[in-house]
Amino acid sequence: IRREAVSVEANIVEGYALDTKGLFRRHLRIAFASAAEVESLSALASELDYLSPQAAEQIVDAAGHAMRLIIGLLRSLH
Repeated sequence: IRREAVSVEANIVEGYALDTKGLFRRHLRIAFASAAEVESLSALASELDYLSPQAAEQIVDAAGHAMRLIIGLLRSLH
């Protein structure tokens, strides 16, 4: 979960630094996929009792918020 969460930010930064719309969009899509993995893994971790339901819900909410922001960025680049 931590690795995927870091991947979200790292891909946004890397894509922006590449300074082309196409590469930025590509990295935003990768960041979106990483955020989706955070959501999925958090729910699974809760089901397996590795995370409390409250902690998992907070992580899922944060990942969902990040995904909505990434979608907004992608739409602004078209």
